[in-house]
Amino acid sequence: MDDSPSEFDEIELERAYDREELADVFREFAGALADDHPIRIDDGERTATVTVPERVVAEFEAERETDDPPVAELELELEWDDPDGSTLRIAESEGDEPGISIEGGDEDGGEASDAGETGGGETGQEPADSAAAEGEGGTDGRTSRFEVYEDRAEEWRWRLVHWNGNIVADSGEGYTSRSNARRAARSVMRSAPNAALTDRDD
Repeated sequence: MDDSPSEFDEIELERAYDREELADVFREFAGALADDHPIRIDDGERTATVTVPERVVAEFEAERETDDPPVAELELELEWDDPDGSTLRIAESEGDEPGISIEGGDEDGGEASDAGETGGGETGQEPADSAAAEGEGGTDGRTSRFEVYEDRAEEWRWRLVHWNGNIVADSGEGYTSRSNARRAARSVMRSAPNAALTDRDD
């Protein structure tokens, strides 16, 4: 078996939440830890199945950066040894909606507060990587996504990519670091659900 690193070594799933929605996700996550249920993360292209072992190293990091606009961050990272690859398995997605679910949590699969669903259209909080961010329905598992990448000038940029591969929006400028580009993309994610559509006649 080829043990060399591949593009399937990492999955990231990011969206905007109301605080109450996020609390539901954490409750589901805590239940999975207490009951030793695997956690499944699906980004629409890949699926990670994670079984958290008995002992882990937990790192909490709080940070405030004075960029424009200033941004505060709270990060939680869990780390453990996985020499045989048994606690984290990554495979191609089976076409499920992007999101987080708990395996074996209840009779219908233990679905958590899904990171790929709106959870209630009245809040205006759509998934950060869903087609709804650009006015699409996002049916049949087809979702748009924000991508952060390094350009030829070695600057970092973000772009919004439609499910069919077309680029529908981009940062318009380069950033000195990946984190700054990600921060700018998050700002767009937060602003877009409440943005108005207007006609401008010059």
